[in-house]
Amino acid sequence: MELGSSHYDEIGNKSEVACWRYEHDQEMCLVTRKSGPREYYGKESQFESWTKIDLKSLLCAPYYNPDLNQRGRDWAFHSRLEREVKKNFATMKTTDPTVVRNPGVRDPHTKHTIRSVIWPATDKEKIIPIAKKFEKGILKNFKFRAYDPKMVEAVIVTKEQSIRIPNSYDLMSFHEEDVLILTNHQIRTNEKYEEYAKAWTSAAANILMHHLFTPDQENEQDGPQV
Repeated sequence: MELGSSHYDEIGNKSEVACWRYEHDQEMCLVTRKSGPREYYGKESQFESWTKIDLKSLLCAPYYNPDLNQRGRDWAFHSRLEREVKKNFATMKTTDPTVVRNPGVRDPHTKHTIRSVIWPATDKEKIIPIAKKFEKGILKNFKFRAYDPKMVEAVIVTKEQSIRIPNSYDLMSFHEEDVLILTNHQIRTNEKYEEYAKAWTSAAANILMHHLFTPDQENEQDGPQV
């Protein structure tokens, strides 16, 4: 799936990292910042396009990985990042921001020329694999769904498991009967995050309305109906 373009393709995003996670199905790191679109990174070397400030922010942000054994290459990168931050990135390449002078624009108090700091655009992925499709009826023993503000994602809880959904468009990976279950149950959250939760409710309703859910096997050749 090709990701849409944004302002941050030319200029880097200076906002701090809100959280990050490793997507095992896509074999990529998903980074969520406090503003701007989410970013995907498939190779460790792509993080060399980050500044030291951003990498420190990445390490301090909540990290989610369902692999509790902590043996995969994603955990290896997390451990390496911890070591590099402690040693001020002694062996890891990083990128510096650019400082630009603004001639004719002066600070009214110091009378010095004002300078702007421009963050470099990062080497994030432009195309990502489509999320894995869920089996039909996976939500038949549905209990509830909630918005997790710490990880900026939705959590769907059944009697058998908890399913974390980082992007609202990933709801298209469910079959019609499962999307219908989601639309029939309100998403849990507190008042502070109601607006964010409503976006997930609207996404499920739109997927159902426009038939963007995963089709049943016998109808799969027809694809989603738009």
